[in-house]
Amino acid sequence: MTFNISVHRSWWREHGPGCVRKVLPPTAHGMMDDYTYVSVTDCLVDFQYLEVIHSAVQILLSLVGFVYACYVISISMEEEDTCRNK
Repeated sequence: MTFNISVHRSWWREHGPGCVRKVLPPTAHGMMDDYTYVSVTDCLVDFQYLEVIHSAVQILLSLVGFVYACYVISISMEEEDTCRNK
């Protein structure tokens, strides 16, 4: 997410589901690498929503991984305690 404070744009803006990407010819000479000449139309979902969904999935996966890691640590700690009692 860039919050529109830099030249970089979201990958989802040009590569979202159903998006038709069209590169327009630049109007000024020497500005061939500028992304402002990319036109995107017919997207099924706005890229802002896709970014939110993408971020939510990453947060969910990290929470699941954290809970699983805590479970594995607690199981390994219990096994160490049973080995010490024998």
